[in-house]
Amino acid sequence: MPESFKIKARLRRVAEDALRSQAKPIRRLMLATGRDRSPIMPEIVQIESTNICNAKCVFCPRDEMHRRQGIMSLDLYKKIVDECVELGITHVRVHNYGEPFVDRKLVEKVRYAKEKGIREVGMISNGSLITEEVARGMIEAGLDAINISVDASGKDVFESTRIGLKYDKVIANIERLVRLRAEYGKRRPKLILSFVRQNNSADEQAFIEHWRRIADKIHITDLHNWGGTLHRESDVNYPCYRPWLTFTVLWDGRVSLCCADFDGHTILGDMNTSSIKDIWNNDLYRSVRREHLETGGPDVCRACDLPRKDSPLWVTKLT
Repeated sequence: MPESFKIKARLRRVAEDALRSQAKPIRRLMLATGRDRSPIMPEIVQIESTNICNAKCVFCPRDEMHRRQGIMSLDLYKKIVDECVELGITHVRVHNYGEPFVDRKLVEKVRYAKEKGIREVGMISNGSLITEEVARGMIEAGLDAINISVDASGKDVFESTRIGLKYDKVIANIERLVRLRAEYGKRRPKLILSFVRQNNSADEQAFIEHWRRIADKIHITDLHNWGGTLHRESDVNYPCYRPWLTFTVLWDGRVSLCCADFDGHTILGDMNTSSIKDIWNNDLYRSVRREHLETGGPDVCRACDLPRKDSPLWVTKLT
């Protein structure tokens, strides 16, 4: 790594440490300056294509999800994308809590967003339903990035944790996607492969060694607590960026607090009857932001450890 990059990385870490050490003053400052109202539109709009999943992973709290399951209608999806374009929002994700490829109109939805001018369209998938037809469709539609959760370097670990999926099939789907992308002469979609640590360092190293020359990026992360579902305690006290920079629409059009609120306990609006612009700084959103700054937020916020993974520098975007 060039020395200039090392210097920038060190300076960034110093700035991040300084901000984390000032969590309480930053919360007070945000309250005093009226940051219960976000001065900017969301950077990312997360559109839940579906909350249905064909797997039952051991670390996923699907048994705790009690809301209805379904697939977002094409009309509602188009309405959301059209509003993103009007507001200058350039990053859309077509997943939230479920396997997006369960939605048979997903290719059409990605194509619509790209044709409308959305700069970055991405998704997270378990990779099991990416047939050749689907892979070609996504490449041709212009999907920018796909993050496939593998979480294992071999069949035994994979099939014992990602219940309902077949390792050989998922790996074959990933390899075919890479071949087809090369066949089209494209560098998109960017291929990100994820691995969640579960006290399996040997498996992690084997995973990295196998995929580092194939994937565009390998994403290694610790298991988070799914908004307090897996364990109730969180020692995170720095404000989370999600209520200020992301906008999450569930498959039925309701707007939830964030991706961690997978059961939709905190609903802030409804895209069937309102708009992103009207919901973004409505009374409900502002109340939740104030609560987040004053007391740690709704239950899902106070028990969530996701912000530990985030850079605290996000607050500079609100100045």
